[in-house]
Amino acid sequence: MKASSFRYLLKEGFRGFWVNRLMSLASIGVLVACMLLIGAAVLASININSMVGYVEDQNEMVVFVKEDVSDSEVKEVEKALNQVDNLSEVVFVSKEAALEETLKSVGEQDEFFEDLKDQNPMPFSFKVKVQDLERLSETQREVEQVAGVDYARAPTEIAGTLTTIERIVYVAGVAIVGILLVVSMIIISNTIKITVFNRRKEINIMKYVGATDGFIRMPFLVEGIILGLISAILSFFLLWGGYTLLINYIGSAPLSSQWIREVFMSVVPFTTVAKELAIGFGVGGVGLGALGSLIFVRKYLKV
Repeated sequence: MKASSFRYLLKEGFRGFWVNRLMSLASIGVLVACMLLIGAAVLASININSMVGYVEDQNEMVVFVKEDVSDSEVKEVEKALNQVDNLSEVVFVSKEAALEETLKSVGEQDEFFEDLKDQNPMPFSFKVKVQDLERLSETQREVEQVAGVDYARAPTEIAGTLTTIERIVYVAGVAIVGILLVVSMIIISNTIKITVFNRRKEINIMKYVGATDGFIRMPFLVEGIILGLISAILSFFLLWGGYTLLINYIGSAPLSSQWIREVFMSVVPFTTVAKELAIGFGVGGVGLGALGSLIFVRKYLKV
């Protein structure tokens, strides 16, 4: 293609965008809304996975040893626990350490437990970290079958809730992205349809003088790409600003508990995924614009 032809097609694409600027702006507004929802779904999925990973890293199961187990047998229990494949770390807690931790947790009631220091009722125990939360219940049963183990205490309810949320976010995210992609292409095609209708006389003249179908379609392809690219740029920066404001607000909210703040320490900063999101928005915007033009322009041009 000659440089003059390329400049002409580019100029015609921008002209179509400007002539139908009200419809173009309306389309951009709807496309930006769609892309923001897609971006929000992607960020939600990324952060849910990050939070689940954080909780898995922090997630501890406490394994209590039977009272009649000797010191030497405790070593055998520790070896057996280290062989459980879903446990990433096994830490022994002595009776003295367990009592000291209990006294710290009761705070002002320490005096009530002073007598326990002479007759320590705490059993030997182990703090173990679980790798896969989805297998927490299964791992708990496996741990409790180890010889010398009395029982294991695990936050199965929290783990179940987190894994359920993770699945829901994934399924909902895929559904939302799929629906909004279709909606975006329909919006672009409607904008192109109006442009084709307004330029129908010009198109007939071009066909009459022998212009190829590809040459006639190209300005509409350029117009669709412009719509998609502008929408992508606006969506990216709006998502960046909105995401940053939301994270700052949640992190500094006075009603946020310490646990919530600790979990939000695992929130993925926007800058960490900015490059991937920028590329995704750019390719997605240009792709949607091109597809919306190419797929539907054939029907309206009838060439």
